[in-house]
Amino acid sequence: MIRALIVDDHPLVREGLARLLAGQGISVVGLAADGEEGIRLARSERPDLVLWDLAMPGGGLAGLARLKEAAPQSRILAVTALDDPWLGREAARAGADGFLSKAASPDELRGAIEDCLRGRGPFPAACDLSPREEEVFRLVAAGLPNREVARALGISVKTVESHLEGLKVKLGCRTTAELRARALQRGG
Repeated sequence: MIRALIVDDHPLVREGLARLLAGQGISVVGLAADGEEGIRLARSERPDLVLWDLAMPGGGLAGLARLKEAAPQSRILAVTALDDPWLGREAARAGADGFLSKAASPDELRGAIEDCLRGRGPFPAACDLSPREEEVFRLVAAGLPNREVARALGISVKTVESHLEGLKVKLGCRTTAELRARALQRGG
């Protein structure tokens, strides 16, 4: 039987996921409300699978990396309300074995778990940024206006604007304001 740990700061999400998993014959060996508790339970319970919220106290990408160190035998399915290709890529870098939006259906969750346990978990479509796009995005995340980004990189404001348009397409943002909000939220 598959043994799972659910780590999410929302009680309704934890309980809902626990019921869904139990209905699929998966044994839930623990529920944690924050990253620190989740890491402690993962270390002691040694689950086959950890469903890890990316937006909770002590969680996120940094917590995910600590979880992977604490429980290297466990497969980790990063679960988040932020359906963002960049976040999926960063979750993979931090040690996640799969990435799933909380907007997914129960069938999609089941498939993601199966794939994750087989070592080929789902991730959003590739979101490869060029080195220059990474630099522009990092500076936007730091809160710099276009003029300051241009000055810092030694390029024109028009070139910064061009990079921002490319970033919007790659990251699925409709407006520059939405792109800046995501960058600021993520902290670059």
